[in-house]
Amino acid sequence: MFDSLEIIKENSHEDASLRLQELIGKFIQDNEKFSLGLSGGSTPRFFYQNFANTYQENSDISLWTIDDRHVPINDEISNQRMINEIFSKTKMNILELQFNENPNMSADEYSKLVLSKIQNFNSAILGVGDDGHIASLFPNTTAMNNKSIGFVANEVNILSKWRITSTFELLSNIENVYLLVTGENKSDILKEIGKDNGLPVNQLIKHRKKTVLVTDQKI
Repeated sequence: MFDSLEIIKENSHEDASLRLQELIGKFIQDNEKFSLGLSGGSTPRFFYQNFANTYQENSDISLWTIDDRHVPINDEISNQRMINEIFSKTKMNILELQFNENPNMSADEYSKLVLSKIQNFNSAILGVGDDGHIASLFPNTTAMNNKSIGFVANEVNILSKWRITSTFELLSNIENVYLLVTGENKSDILKEIGKDNGLPVNQLIKHRKKTVLVTDQKI
């Protein structure tokens, strides 16, 4: 187990999500401006809804999208669509990942937007796939080797041919990274987190000074 990995165990998905909000809330208090990177999927939805309700009047919070499938925003599998639906009625600043027919152009445009608007990458919430992927950095894909700080297009052919993803270097430079991994279906991958086995999630943990895993499962 990597010394840089801190594990927080709660009794349920809801408790894990509330604990995560408590952790992030402390950093919001300490920063005049605060940025939060958001992942897609069903796991963080409960956290997002509570976070939106708690900080709906806070215009000093900027939200950016960690990764997304290269589909139009109105597509039901779009992460950006979910983020917009939950946060659009708040005063938080949503840095929207726009769909362009060319995935490389979508990534370049989003890099320019996010890097121009965010001075400090304070926190980000990541899920972990069954294969150990984080963001849309899947094992043995070209984006894993990109050394830039920003966003790139990554060909994965899972649900959609292309993904737009934060680079490994961007994720490595975020002040606080939280892995929200809950549910019995995650028990197998949880056993692999923290091992020096080359999985994307473990490469990130190994590269960072500290990463926090919040879960409701035994490890």
